Amino acid sequence: MRLPETYSLPFPVFMAGADGRIQTANAAFERLLPDRVGTPWMAVFPDLDPDAFSHQWERVAHGDAPLTVSAGMVTTGDQTRFFDVICQPLLDSETDPLRLLGVLVDVTAQTQQEAENAALLDTAVDAIVIIDDQGRIETFNPAATRLFGYRPEEVVGRPVSDLMPEPHRSRHDAYMQRYMETGEQRIIGIGRELEALDRHGRKIPIYLAVSEILQKGRRRFTGIIRDLSEQRAARAALAEQREKLAHVGRLSTMGEMTASIAHEINQPLTAISMYAQSSLKLIEKGDVDLDKLAGALEKLNTQSLRAGAIIERIQRFARAQENQRELVQVNTLLQELVKLAEGDARIHDVEITFDLADGLPAVYCDPIQIQQVALNLIRNAIDAMKDGAAATGSAMVIQSRLEGDGRIEVAVSDQGPGVAPDQRNLLFRPFHTTKKDGMGMGLSICRTIIAEHGGEMGHRDNPGGGATFYFTLPQAGERDD
Repeated sequence: MRLPETYSLPFPVFMAGADGRIQTANAAFERLLPDRVGTPWMAVFPDLDPDAFSHQWERVAHGDAPLTVSAGMVTTGDQTRFFDVICQPLLDSETDPLRLLGVLVDVTAQTQQEAENAALLDTAVDAIVIIDDQGRIETFNPAATRLFGYRPEEVVGRPVSDLMPEPHRSRHDAYMQRYMETGEQRIIGIGRELEALDRHGRKIPIYLAVSEILQKGRRRFTGIIRDLSEQRAARAALAEQREKLAHVGRLSTMGEMTASIAHEINQPLTAISMYAQSSLKLIEKGDVDLDKLAGALEKLNTQSLRAGAIIERIQRFARAQENQRELVQVNTLLQELVKLAEGDARIHDVEITFDLADGLPAVYCDPIQIQQVALNLIRNAIDAMKDGAAATGSAMVIQSRLEGDGRIEVAVSDQGPGVAPDQRNLLFRPFHTTKKDGMGMGLSICRTIIAEHGGEMGHRDNPGGGATFYFTLPQAGERDD
């Protein structure tokens, strides 16, 4: 019997008769599996299911399309190899028995690689979801099951958008179509924090990284998903602790300013007492001059409003509250804040002046926290110049300006002795202080607050003596919070 032309292929090739026994084989087959002619070909592949193969074979036996089955075998040298067996039906005439031409394609390396990939998928800590170019799920690893609550058989074949909350669920097909048509990458190759949806409808904060795979002409997308729930909870707990620490810092500041606060409140209270006594004397005379009485009462009311405003500013500053950000004009914030520090400055004969740039853009910040930072710098400047410690005077300048990079800088300059060289690298270290009664947390808390607002904090020496402490804030819209 003349071997078909396919026998000259470098692949192992065999022909089996209608009884399923191998009739002939090429040299490559003989080298791989010697002395198998005459034996049932399916015995070569012990892990093949004869019933399942027979059912498949019946469907292709009288057609032109080959049947490909995957199977493993033990070859010479007791090596386990894996092959795709391409089974082509051969029928010379209607009366001849049906024969089978088998071509063996070694896929051992591919099979082993797939097994390794499967092991990686199974043991990966992060959830891994692979989808086709239609957005349908092909692979769903155990970590994905733990994250979303679905078993693989429940989601394979379903749209990956089922794992997304709105509005992304409704828009996902459009995202896919746009990428296929334009190649514009909005998330592919770019990690992003998003929200996913588990089987119970709960939103899960995740970090998603998507990569594209082109394999055998097929385009697939692999999503590696990290659950951020614990990280978000830890971040929230840390933010809460920082807010508490900042609140303690504000209370500490208020405690240190007791004398100046008492002085500030005492002034309107003294005036209230004086105008009240004047009003009583007018009434006691019997013949009341209503114009004088009205004038005294009006002044009394003005001073009571002044006292109330002082107390309200102190309460607002010292109140414990959650981080609440809003659009703020920095200059307005500074001008309101200085009213808290004016009494302290007067007690120590320190003059406060402003050098504020006009037309500054708004910033998005927590105004109480930014006031806390500015007040800390102002009080440090007062401390640097009180009791005759000033080098060239007792003037403090509060400045604001727009920097070249678009950020807004707030600076407080003093005429004190400046910062000693051996202290410059220690200024913002927690618990480091040069004050007798200081805790060393003021500047450390301030730098943390500014960093959380996307800014920076530092200091510089003044050419004529003294120091300038400053912080920067991004314009509203520069930072996505």
